[in-house]
Amino acid sequence: MDSDLNATFDACNTFNNKLKDTLQGLIGANNDRKSEIDALRSDHDNLRKDHDSFVTSAERENDLRKNEIKSLEEKCAKENQARITDIAKLDGKLDSENNARKTEIANLDKWAKGENDARKTEIANLDNFAHSENDARKAEIAALDNFAKTENNGRKEDIASLNQRLEAEQNARDGEDKAINERISKEISDRESANNELQSRMDSHNEDRQRDIEDLRTRMMKENEFLRGLANKSLGVYFDAYRSKAYDGGGEENLTFNGTYCNVGGGFDADTGIFTAPIGGSYLFMFHIATHDNKKALLSIRKNGEEIASIFDQNHKDNHKNSMAGQTIVINVERGDEIVVYAYTGTWLADFPMNHYTHWVGLLLKPNDNEAQLLRKQIEEGVSEPEPVMNGH
Repeated sequence: MDSDLNATFDACNTFNNKLKDTLQGLIGANNDRKSEIDALRSDHDNLRKDHDSFVTSAERENDLRKNEIKSLEEKCAKENQARITDIAKLDGKLDSENNARKTEIANLDKWAKGENDARKTEIANLDNFAHSENDARKAEIAALDNFAKTENNGRKEDIASLNQRLEAEQNARDGEDKAINERISKEISDRESANNELQSRMDSHNEDRQRDIEDLRTRMMKENEFLRGLANKSLGVYFDAYRSKAYDGGGEENLTFNGTYCNVGGGFDADTGIFTAPIGGSYLFMFHIATHDNKKALLSIRKNGEEIASIFDQNHKDNHKNSMAGQTIVINVERGDEIVVYAYTGTWLADFPMNHYTHWVGLLLKPNDNEAQLLRKQIEEGVSEPEPVMNGH
């Protein structure tokens, strides 16, 4: 009976040690995973509280079972001691009364046998009671062990669920990290694209600036060429025509001339008396004559057939003298305009080969804007224009 109780107690101690080892293993494993479940610390603390509560409940139940077993052991010990005391007393009484009871020994033996059978029955009943109590305790211990296993399995399932949650959380974090990395990569790609686009725009702007600078350089070179060409180009247009004999009064015609002192630009034709402007601009024209004795002079300067200035001299019939007359004008002339001196009917002019009283002078003062633009265009396009030719006699 004592060995059974000791076995039961040892079994309880083994269970407690296993339970303790299991709990310590769980706590150790839990501590090993602390670094992985910082984000789930609150859940872990709740689980730990539940676990501590379970440990406390299990220890309380274990203490109750220990107290019950101890009480049972004390009760069994008291009963056994009572029986031992009774037997000792009975042995003493039998020894002391052995001589007196010899005669009664058969009766006493019968009575002892009866008593022994009764005691055996009581011991058997007590043994049955102890076995039943022990079986009940074993059943309770088995139920407690099943409960502990169930709780342990529940904790394992909780830990497995926790591990799954941790794995899910880790996968979620990996997904988030991947998404963040993709966003960062996309952001970097967008920044690189923006930088490339900006670089392209800057390169385009630089190319535009280079083209502008090149255009400006080209324009400056053309301007320099224009200025150099303008400096090297003679824009002088002038002539001085004269007569070497008198005009006999035919009239109603262009006055012609016998020669020129100079004819730069080649615009004047002495034979026809027509000056065709080779360059448009502002011109100075001067005409001087000597009137004939007792004759009149009526002439005009015409531009494209339109009279723009006149010379008139007469009333020499009474004094029989000659006189000098002249006209000077400044007018704007376009390229190709014709300027002539026109003699009206009755005009007489005095002139001799050595005197040359009659002079028809034209002088370009300044080219107009159209001529300057034309000259620029010719210089820029590399078109050469023949220089005016001096025809002097």
